[in-house]
Amino acid sequence: MLTREAVFRQIDADRVIPIQEVVGVLYDNYLRMPVRFRHRGREYDVVELIGAFRESSSPPSTLYLVRVQEGTVFALYLDLTELVEQGGQMFWRGQWVLHFQVEEEEAMLVDLRLKQIADFHGHLCPDLALGYRVSQYALERLTMALMSGVLLRVIVENTTSAVDAIQHMTGCTVGNRRLLVRDWGKHVYTFIYSDSEGLRLSLRPGILPANPEMAELEGKIQAGQATLMETARYQTLLDQRIMFILETPAETLFAACYRPVGWPMDQHAMAFARCEVCDEPVLETHLILQNGRHCCLGCVSGRLPVCAEE
Repeated sequence: MLTREAVFRQIDADRVIPIQEVVGVLYDNYLRMPVRFRHRGREYDVVELIGAFRESSSPPSTLYLVRVQEGTVFALYLDLTELVEQGGQMFWRGQWVLHFQVEEEEAMLVDLRLKQIADFHGHLCPDLALGYRVSQYALERLTMALMSGVLLRVIVENTTSAVDAIQHMTGCTVGNRRLLVRDWGKHVYTFIYSDSEGLRLSLRPGILPANPEMAELEGKIQAGQATLMETARYQTLLDQRIMFILETPAETLFAACYRPVGWPMDQHAMAFARCEVCDEPVLETHLILQNGRHCCLGCVSGRLPVCAEE
């Protein structure tokens, strides 16, 4: 079954089967989407709304990209044909049109390992590709050190999709305490291969130049103003950036240096205590003494009160 990104990829490549036929549609006014349509004597139940796109404002037109129970993706729109008066008010009269069906066979964009990472993460994006490449590069450069049985640890300086790729590639995770995440908004990664030495890889300045078209389309998508073809075009631009990341030599993408690095002392406390503000259990090592009371980090930072039980 095609992912959402693959659907837009197919549309921008014009890999669709034109239909352009009038169909009967059951529209749910509460959900604001078609939930069933009938085409050539067959009923199709909609199981997913992939997107609703405002194609024009006069007459008002919205195109719905839907997935049916069998997994096939169709495009539907309401063709508004005339403006009529009824009870002193003006209404549009129209008919539903089944626009096209998206072809289901998609060529693989990436290798199997990255596809597995994308499946784990939920989609393929440039940040995920960066995490894949930086992990791949680090593991290649540290092959000899890791063959000696060294336990690899990683410090990442962002919270982008790259983190999921690094966890999948290296086996270092937050849960096994071999991945430390610092949200500094930088594509910088330090792979620690001894007690005090690490390989620091950082994205080179200007290697991913600004793309005005991509920025404009991204703004439209975030504002809910993009048409279907604009959304599909944006996916193609994302794919181009992904392929650039995958095809560019790693030493061109990343600056590398070896440097001394420390790792914070592990605290393996398993005992829980009670936060004297919210009354929730918290690891003893994470309690903070404030105004004479032992508090959790959430209460110290002034978070909203805990919801009462129903």
